[in-house]
Amino acid sequence: MSAKDRTAGEGSKIKVRVPASSANLGPGFDTLGLALNLYLDVTIEESPGLPSVQVFGEGRDYLQENPDQNLMLKALHLFYAKLHQPLPDLNIQMDSQIPVARGLGSSAAAVVAGLCAANALSRKAATLESILDMALEMEGHADNIVPALMGGLNCVMIYQGKVYHQPVALPDELNIVLAVPDFALATEKARGVLPETVSLKDTVSNLQRACFLLAGLFNRNTLHMEKAMDDMIYQPLRKQLIPGFDRVMQGARQAGALGAALSGAGPSVLAFCRQEGELVGRAMQDGFSSAGVKSRIFHLRPDYAGVQVHIEL
Repeated sequence: MSAKDRTAGEGSKIKVRVPASSANLGPGFDTLGLALNLYLDVTIEESPGLPSVQVFGEGRDYLQENPDQNLMLKALHLFYAKLHQPLPDLNIQMDSQIPVARGLGSSAAAVVAGLCAANALSRKAATLESILDMALEMEGHADNIVPALMGGLNCVMIYQGKVYHQPVALPDELNIVLAVPDFALATEKARGVLPETVSLKDTVSNLQRACFLLAGLFNRNTLHMEKAMDDMIYQPLRKQLIPGFDRVMQGARQAGALGAALSGAGPSVLAFCRQEGELVGRAMQDGFSSAGVKSRIFHLRPDYAGVQVHIEL
């Protein structure tokens, strides 16, 4: 039985680890998602009469001031509501390395953590499909949910309300540099600048690039990755919300990045590279600095494990 399928006994402690994720990778809007080795760790145990939630790490201040916005708790409640059962009193600790509202799948990680923890606590052994359905109900899109659950790079399709997904192998030599600016950008705001309709020309262009990107990754051929990740529809509109974006992108490419794009809805920027990670990171940070924006640089690798559930009896 895999960690994703395990269930707990009474009085056990549940530990859940969920990776961050970067969606789109340029032209793959709501379709491509990559799990990253930054994590949300959640520890839960039943504590009758003494329910509590402690938050550490990224997003701590926001969640303490706005406990009603805690998506991990909402996911717990949703799972138990589907069972027509009350949520038991719990002692919960959340410790996150994932910057919040930076385009790194922090909300998807919280949702997946809550649903998988509830699955273990309730001893119901929900199927992956039902967890995906509930996560989609909360998130509205699956490009971050699937890598958070499965790990790696995934191509996601929603067909007649159901989520379908395929893993895509990455070349081993690819490293990831992430520039995370010191301001938040809510997904709702980033989606608010997008058009309701898109021209046929731009649609075809993005389809070509997304397919070319996937073919290059599958064939271990990174030639022209920079062109394949150059989104024609969403990035040009969203970059107006991100001071210094053009210089960040230009700096990454000039420093040797194979390709770069907004991470999800932004404002973080992700770059693929081989051995030039330090140079690429400094160039991206300089790009944000040129607009008066401070940023953090992360040197990351893909996470291939996805959500991990451990039960201590």
